Amino acid sequence: GKQLADAAEGKGEGSGKFNPREAAATLQGFMAANPDFAASALGWLAVGMVLFAIALVILIFSEVRVVLVVRDQDFRGDMSARGYMNAADKLTELEQREQDTVAARPYLTAGSTVVQFVAFICLLKPLCDVLDIIGLPSGNCFLTVAFGSFVGTVTTTTLIMALCWSCTRGWASVVLLLIAVSGDLLCPTGSPFLVVIWLCFSGAAFFYYFLWLPEQDEVPTWCQSIGPIKPSMDPVEWSKAAASGTRAGLADLKDAAASIPGMTSIVGTGGEDPPPKQKATATV
Repeated sequence: GKQLADAAEGKGEGSGKFNPREAAATLQGFMAANPDFAASALGWLAVGMVLFAIALVILIFSEVRVVLVVRDQDFRGDMSARGYMNAADKLTELEQREQDTVAARPYLTAGSTVVQFVAFICLLKPLCDVLDIIGLPSGNCFLTVAFGSFVGTVTTTTLIMALCWSCTRGWASVVLLLIAVSGDLLCPTGSPFLVVIWLCFSGAAFFYYFLWLPEQDEVPTWCQSIGPIKPSMDPVEWSKAAASGTRAGLADLKDAAASIPGMTSIVGTGGEDPPPKQKATATV
């Protein structure tokens, strides 16, 4: 507001050359004269950190669940190929449960990226006020913050996914890691040319490897699936994915509770009742 404009005008009356010590003194003096500014900045940072933590928990939870399902499927496929396991032996229920587990993954990942984007905006928003106070040209700061939040969201999401899949899908994790690392290296340079190059190449690489190539008739061995990744735009599919995810989550919770001593009778396992105990007979 007016206080920020006055601070920026006072700073602009200097020599025009940026002086870090003078900028720090200006910011410190402004915060001393306006204690509400510090509280507001801390509030934005606190909200951003909480949202960022929630987004990371959702993303890691979603990816780890799918990784475990894929590892189990790989194990069964390897056992069947070696002739140690009949693929048709009582696997219908297990496969249905695995489908329920991965059904909500695209929507959880998409929701996590949205929450991350909002979190980065909250974390970077106070920088606009700081630039105005110390007199540095900020231009359209909101667009800068929004673009920086977008880059941070993409690089963070791809980095977490690369780490989660590194033990199961090596080539896929390399592609995700290259997107994350290249974004962290090129975008902070501030060069629009490098940023545009990163956006074009990263988007094309992700689309080619994870969306286009798996749909071809002949998929190369180095193209590795990481489960469903494309969310549907049909609201009916949203409700189906929510129902499947809820069903799988309740089944996992039921199994976890049943493994705790004393919880089986409370939760119930859904299985058959145990056979009645037979009375011991004494023999002479």
